[in-house]
Amino acid sequence: MLLRISRSSFTLIAVAAFAAMFLLVACTSDSEEPEAGDDLALVWEAWAEIQENYANLEELDSDSVTAGAMSSLLEFSGVEPYPFLTDLGRLRGQAPPHVPGELGDIWRAVAVYRQTNPDFDRPILVETVLDGLLDGLGDPSSVFLNAERYPQAKENLETSIEGSYLGIGARVISQDGLILLFPFSGSPAEKGGVEPGDILLTVEGESVSGQAVQSVVDKVGGPEGTKVKLEVGRQGEPESLELDVFRGNVDVPSVASQLTPGGIGYMRVSRFRDNTGEQVFSALESLNQFQMLALILDLRTNPGGSVEAAGEVAGQFLPTGTLFRTVEGQDGARSEQLILEDSKRLDLEDLLLVVLVNDQTVGEAEAVAAALQDSGRAFVVGTESFGEGSDYSFIELSDNSAMYLPTSRWYTPSGNWLGGEGIKPDLVVVSEPESEGFGGETQFNRAYEYLDGLLPPFR
Repeated sequence: MLLRISRSSFTLIAVAAFAAMFLLVACTSDSEEPEAGDDLALVWEAWAEIQENYANLEELDSDSVTAGAMSSLLEFSGVEPYPFLTDLGRLRGQAPPHVPGELGDIWRAVAVYRQTNPDFDRPILVETVLDGLLDGLGDPSSVFLNAERYPQAKENLETSIEGSYLGIGARVISQDGLILLFPFSGSPAEKGGVEPGDILLTVEGESVSGQAVQSVVDKVGGPEGTKVKLEVGRQGEPESLELDVFRGNVDVPSVASQLTPGGIGYMRVSRFRDNTGEQVFSALESLNQFQMLALILDLRTNPGGSVEAAGEVAGQFLPTGTLFRTVEGQDGARSEQLILEDSKRLDLEDLLLVVLVNDQTVGEAEAVAAALQDSGRAFVVGTESFGEGSDYSFIELSDNSAMYLPTSRWYTPSGNWLGGEGIKPDLVVVSEPESEGFGGETQFNRAYEYLDGLLPPFR
């Protein structure tokens, strides 16, 4: 395990370790200093893209980036840093002109590695350095994706905010070696007779035993209107059942709601998808029919998603034209994002509102909570949120790999940047099981008690 020390000290120690290796190579070879050539061309390209696109440019520290790359390289090569410093001037080799001066130590380290490992795997070495380079940014969400991983990562991100898909509409879960189905309400799966907890045995006569969830999902999915034959096992049934399910366009649920005693509504938004705004409107409309007097909006463990949907949700509780957030590009130019006019908006100006957050409330979910808190529209309960105050983009590289980087910052209506520090609740409550109260845990119960105390005792 590598020593846990500061990045600046680590850079010097890491280079010192490679310095010892370098001197050994220099003394045992009649050739000139080893040259890395273009082996690291992708690293220099990535650094140029970071400098051009990275949102937090004033915090970009080449020493930390170098330390991150050196740390990965040391771990990859099996060389451990020693507890002493070596004069960097003892390194005789000078990096070629095309190597960024601030990353010269990375070139020198790799040059030495090449000399002692002539049969090295270039793609793996480059990926190792780039992984460390991104780690050195100090941004927990930044990541390097090689050409193999990038397409899937991009597709997963795009799919995660899509509000619908073509399929049967069931959650597929692997448990104890079995594939379980849980149909969404009103979905083709439910209409076709699938019940919660059914064990999927075959798809079109082909067994799914031992297959990964994604493989099963791919088999079940298909064009709208087509039929898929499922064989399922069901508790209480002596024999398996064969069901014909017609695939359709399925809305992905991201909102759950119910009315609790005393006229206090509860709404959980698990993620912001393209259709989350519509789902929130429908849920509010349903709760309002039962004379809802107050609402607990649960954004705990919400990873964010569509910023447009987040604005639509905030717009259910804020007037048109209210500042939602301010976005700042790398050039420092700022633009305000306002709550837009929306015909699907209920009159909820007098509705008492509490927002629940925790350390896994991220990004767009934080933007909603902050906008409601800053405007005085909502009381926030829970623990400090994650603190992701940037918008991210994929920056593609010449070999079809990519970096996932923050390319702009955003600020709350009160002007706070949430990078590193999240939303501070008005009432800090750690979630713990609680036998008393309606919610069964402390954060919900404190939110409920807060609203209950503001409402008339007889209602």
